[in-house]
Amino acid sequence: MVERRTTAEAAVGWIGVARASAATAALFLGGLLLPIGGPLLMALTPQPGLRLSQGGPGRVLTFVVALAAAGVGLAGGAGPAVFYLVSFGLLTITLPALLRRDWSIAVTIGLATAGVAVAILGVALCVSTPTELWIAIRAGLEQVREEAVRVYAHAGLAPGMIHDLDDGSARVIDGVLRLAPALFLVSIAAVVLINVELLRRSQRVRGLVPVFGDLTRWECPPELVWILIASGYGSFVASGALEAVATNVLAVLLVVYFCQGLVIAQFYMRRWRSPFWVIGLVYLFIVVEWLLATGVTLLGVFDLWADFRRLNPRPVEED
Repeated sequence: MVERRTTAEAAVGWIGVARASAATAALFLGGLLLPIGGPLLMALTPQPGLRLSQGGPGRVLTFVVALAAAGVGLAGGAGPAVFYLVSFGLLTITLPALLRRDWSIAVTIGLATAGVAVAILGVALCVSTPTELWIAIRAGLEQVREEAVRVYAHAGLAPGMIHDLDDGSARVIDGVLRLAPALFLVSIAAVVLINVELLRRSQRVRGLVPVFGDLTRWECPPELVWILIASGYGSFVASGALEAVATNVLAVLLVVYFCQGLVIAQFYMRRWRSPFWVIGLVYLFIVVEWLLATGVTLLGVFDLWADFRRLNPRPVEED
């Protein structure tokens, strides 16, 4: 009876692995093929494996990633399969291991982001030189820019507007290339954060303790503000490679403090019991209005001194 039960449990386990592998490969390939919404769909690639890891041993993730990579390779070739392995496959395996350490969310997301970034860069540098990578990135962005300008020209816009659009898009590409390292890290961190948040929601549905508890009480390490000040100063007074490093560090830290500002906003919306539609409108305005987004970032920066959520106990004044 025990042997029969063990065989049945193993069969159910392998069925779960097969389903998770198929779903993983479908999400990844769908993200590659869909022109609209593809990146968001691809960001969900680790979810089937992460959900499966909650109810089984850690080694099942190795089988999920291996089978998913084989499926991606059969459908899309060796290139997409290698990219999956060093990005979403690596994240699928490492994220549960990091979560079991019970570290803070900042440390967990930072380590996962650094691991995936190093793996992607390592593979990219094995097949190409930094100069060739930079040329390929610029060529890809220029192709997208030229195609967009061509579409607007066929739409019947005035020649003057097309000229302004061409000049403006060229400056945007220069800015994107200047901030390419920061955008690369922030993109990976966003994928990690999305998957952690979805995992927290699935645990809450199952009645388990959410990962990291109440995130509305999260705050940046106080020492981080000195790096923010130094990188901001360096981006104005430095030149050459030092200016590029300072600018990218500043961009990453501004995103971090923007997240803290969002957490503060969420803290007060929860305290005031704001309805769902109000929360949605607030987030929409933050996304579309850059002045509001700047205010949210400043809210996160000055929280170190203002302590808007009153998280730190205040000293008792003596008479």
